[in-house]
Amino acid sequence: MIDVAVVGGGLAGCSVAIQMARAGHEVVVFEAGSYPRHKLCGEFLSPEAQSSLDRLGVRETLEAHHPPRIDQSVVTAPGGATDTVALPAAAWGISRYVLDALLAKQAESAGATVRTGCRVSNIEGTLDTGFTVTHAQGTTKTRTVVGAWGKHGIPDRTLGRTDLTEPDPVVAFKAHYGGDMPPVIDIHAFPGGYCGCSPVEEGRFNVCWIGRRDALQHAGSPEGMLQAAADANPHLAERLEAGTRCTDFCAVSQVTLDTKGPLHRDVCMVGDTAAMIAPLCGDGMAMALHAADVLVPHLHRFLAGQQAAATLRTRYASDWHAAFDTRLQWGRWVHRIAFRPGVARAVVTGLRLLPPLHRWVFRQTRGPLPA
Repeated sequence: MIDVAVVGGGLAGCSVAIQMARAGHEVVVFEAGSYPRHKLCGEFLSPEAQSSLDRLGVRETLEAHHPPRIDQSVVTAPGGATDTVALPAAAWGISRYVLDALLAKQAESAGATVRTGCRVSNIEGTLDTGFTVTHAQGTTKTRTVVGAWGKHGIPDRTLGRTDLTEPDPVVAFKAHYGGDMPPVIDIHAFPGGYCGCSPVEEGRFNVCWIGRRDALQHAGSPEGMLQAAADANPHLAERLEAGTRCTDFCAVSQVTLDTKGPLHRDVCMVGDTAAMIAPLCGDGMAMALHAADVLVPHLHRFLAGQQAAATLRTRYASDWHAAFDTRLQWGRWVHRIAFRPGVARAVVTGLRLLPPLHRWVFRQTRGPLPA
């Protein structure tokens, strides 16, 4: 019986694996895909993630990819309203294509086993009795399981997370564009959604947007949906004209911003598996890394016999909600505003007239800045 089975090898899953392996635990990561690969993500690594990168020991390796330093946030609305605010500290633009592979390699260096192409189909057991994880290569016995498979996954269904099976009218897409982009993160609202743009490594910029499914059906394709958004927002049109798409589209449907929770049937959830913050907040990557940092001390104490299963359940849930509930609620509020063109225009105008308000709202959707 191993100590930790991590289901999903993204940011949160690999971060847990690195830290637990370094603490002397036997860890296996089950990753359904392979490395490197593109994922749907805003690819904006906010300043709050700096301490996590240091803890994982990947900052220098990451800097070797020369991620652009992003120092401003620009918000625009249909009709041309715009507002710009300086970020409290420099953020980085880095693709999941680079970052996930880097963290998986670091997990292996720390002593974890990373099994790629290994999809998990079922999880059974409890913290009191141990778990059996059924996957593409057989079954594995483990004392604990960490759920890090992302927004949706087969384990959601087999664990009975039925609240995730309801269809949602929102879809999201992402692609990279070749071309120069200044060191800013853009958020462009359009009728029925919004689009984020930010520079990443190798002279590219990321274009990631979320919108209603009926807009996609009306447009007939992701390209058509994005063009309709650009027709409604001249700032977005100008940004897209500065580049040429150089990757295929990544897509996700049934996007939900409801909090799914940090525990389900004794599986400890991290990252988007527990909750997804509104994409326009630009905090998803930092939240994934932070969630791992919240879980690891409790997981270690349980496996070391210093904390009972009941204590792990209550304390991890309490610490997770304390860390994320407020910013998740603010994210949902800002998300709803962005989907209403008239309200978005009024809010962007108000933010421009009151810069301290823009900075205050920005801070409500973030974690603590590094010391």
